[in-house]
Amino acid sequence: MFFDGLGLSGFFEILGLLSALLIFAGFIIVVISAILGYFLVKKNKLLFPKVFLYIMDNFHPILLKLCLMVGTEDTFYRIGIDFYNRYYYHSFKKAERKVLILPHCLRDIKCPAKLGINGVECVFCNRCPLGGIIKVARDNNYEVYIVPGSTFIKRILKEKKPTGVFGVSCYRDLFHGMNYLSRKGIPVQGQPLLKDGCLCTSVDVEELLARIRDTR
Repeated sequence: MFFDGLGLSGFFEILGLLSALLIFAGFIIVVISAILGYFLVKKNKLLFPKVFLYIMDNFHPILLKLCLMVGTEDTFYRIGIDFYNRYYYHSFKKAERKVLILPHCLRDIKCPAKLGINGVECVFCNRCPLGGIIKVARDNNYEVYIVPGSTFIKRILKEKKPTGVFGVSCYRDLFHGMNYLSRKGIPVQGQPLLKDGCLCTSVDVEELLARIRDTR
């Protein structure tokens, strides 16, 4: 047996060495991320974007724990969303098949729209901002979907195969959605809600429309 020849003490030495290397690697990742995040937030610059992308895509749980030591969960998600928006801006703009994913919680509480195979089917009743957003998005070559959950999103991605995805959601869901798409190599943009929750949420409509027009 390998362990018999190595000896128990030798095995634990190797295990200890591997653990130390993993801790050191984690420390390096945290330090690099802190430096790159500082320049992103304070200096408004993206340094070594591909390095930051790899770290954000694959080690965000570690970065979140670090952020919770000095800030809040939303702070981390804001930084992550801002990074993904900046990193993918140009490649998203070049994407030929763009989709806009809107959350159903933006609807008015008395919304008459029904849930269909592709999500909530807006009837443009003007009770909420969704109708106006949809019209502008379609005029700028976006396919638009109002979805009640992640199951619809995954099916849209599978069936429609978009080459660019613009999502609107709360900070947490938006970050994880952008992270998921980034790991799949799909250019992404995101707009966080101003007010989240399950009903009657809100978004900065003017900013969203400006970004839709800008990335057509």
